[in-house]
Amino acid sequence: MAKYITTVPGSLEQLRKYIYHNGPNLGATLSLEEEISGTADGVKYWIGTYERYAVLGENRVSLNIVLLEISEGVRVIASSSGGSQAMFLKINHWSEDNFLNDFVSIIETYMKKAGK
Repeated sequence: MAKYITTVPGSLEQLRKYIYHNGPNLGATLSLEEEISGTADGVKYWIGTYERYAVLGENRVSLNIVLLEISEGVRVIASSSGGSQAMFLKINHWSEDNFLNDFVSIIETYMKKAGK
């Protein structure tokens, strides 16, 4: 499992829309499987689970994203995981890393546009 945590400027809604708009850049087989949004103790949140097909492991890998609107901006927490057909070696480790790295590229581009 690969993970990424950072804080970006702006609002949760701005970043969520940016992720929706740029999601197709994460791969042709990308699908948003589930999303949840709301407020807990005054903190806005959004949780999204994306999946895409991993050619190397011949199955799907998932990317779970949590956005929390905090005073400094939006905390981004993302982790990727996937099934593997191997018994002793997790082949999808590379696919998980690639999926997360593609998402990180989207966030880094967002931060550059936001001037951070």
